[in-house]
Amino acid sequence: MNRASHIGILALAVFAAAAFAAGPAFAIPPAASPAWAARHFKNTCSSCHGADGAHPIPLPGNPPPILAGQYEDYLVQALNEYRDGQRKNVIMAPQAKALTEAQVKALAAYISSLPGPLHTLPRPDFGH
Repeated sequence: MNRASHIGILALAVFAAAAFAAGPAFAIPPAASPAWAARHFKNTCSSCHGADGAHPIPLPGNPPPILAGQYEDYLVQALNEYRDGQRKNVIMAPQAKALTEAQVKALAAYISSLPGPLHTLPRPDFGH
């Protein structure tokens, strides 16, 4: 082998090592679990919806809603509608698009389990 071949092989090895260290071109999303959902809520959602999901950060215009204690199926529906573009919100759309279906379900289960001020209003027509 000549010197140029050695340099070419060395360059290829350096390139391969750098590519390997950088990780795959398409990152595999983290597995959805209750622990993942709690971390994701704390690291992402709480910046607008509050650390406990019950005390949103006051924003001008349309403040974020209270999420703690919301129905799980409603949260799944809302996140899917943000993800699919049926609901329009410049903050929520990219957040929801980054979630897999399993992550949406795990996050909805976690959020619905948080204690919050949401409750069903009494309905006199049902004897409440």
